[in-house]
Amino acid sequence: MAITRRLSTTLAVLFAGAGAALLCLPAGAQDNHQTLDGFWNPLFDEDQPERIPGPDQGDYAGLPITAAAASVAQTWDPEVLTIPYLQCRPHPALYGIRGVGALRIWETLDQQTLQQVAINTWIVAWESQRVIWMDGRPHPPPWAAHSFAGYSVGHWVGDDLLVHTDMFKRGWTRRNGLPTSDQANFDERMFRDGDILTDVTMITDPQYLSEPLVKSTEYQKADSLNFATYPCREVTEIPRHEGDVPMHLPNQTAVEQDYPVRNRVPLKASQGGADTMFPEYQDAIRTQPANPPIKQIEQQEEQQDHADENL
Repeated sequence: MAITRRLSTTLAVLFAGAGAALLCLPAGAQDNHQTLDGFWNPLFDEDQPERIPGPDQGDYAGLPITAAAASVAQTWDPEVLTIPYLQCRPHPALYGIRGVGALRIWETLDQQTLQQVAINTWIVAWESQRVIWMDGRPHPPPWAAHSFAGYSVGHWVGDDLLVHTDMFKRGWTRRNGLPTSDQANFDERMFRDGDILTDVTMITDPQYLSEPLVKSTEYQKADSLNFATYPCREVTEIPRHEGDVPMHLPNQTAVEQDYPVRNRVPLKASQGGADTMFPEYQDAIRTQPANPPIKQIEQQEEQQDHADENL
């Protein structure tokens, strides 16, 4: 009996000490915010044509792109994605959150202090993983290697997670050739309203954006999801001569004019730019010249195709 009483007393002291230790943890170690952990299914209530089938080439209206971005996009050919070394290239972090596939979020805690060290995200497509560092560690030097995931740091403002990401490789803001440079960065605000998770991103790029580009993406909570592996193997889909890279030459503009002409969007407006983002741009549209007939664009496309075959 005496041994049992001593054991009970010892256990009581240990549990009391552990409880006191938890109460004495730093404020950052206590979970005072709404958790984002779990499985999330993407919602496509907005921007569905852009995110699923993908936008048409030449559809740049409403985007604050620079002339340099429009010039790069004009040379883009979707067949470039059939080149083996590009087939398994993942989305860069600034676009990945908008990619197809479910999202998983979980946190990493320090085993001793229980402070939040990082928040991890995993998107099904290409098994894209990102680490959002929450412990205030030093930023890598400017010469450090860039990656598609980039380097992310975050902090909580109430129940909102604010994240800044930079140091990612050249990528794209849209899957129709609109580029981003390796100088780009973006800020996120992630928050949830019940079972709905919203991620608002603001992309800044001194080379290809004249103003920040703001996008929002939503997910819905799921009890569980099947996160299978995403095997990707390079194959030769289209035989080509060595060094042959699909692209449009700078003077081959008919391809990107096809979309605005068919959809009755003025050619100048379809080229985008910060002024096309605002409602008052409708007044400027009224003064722009009429588009050429679609038959003319089709003839130009045929001539350019024949020219490509003779190269």
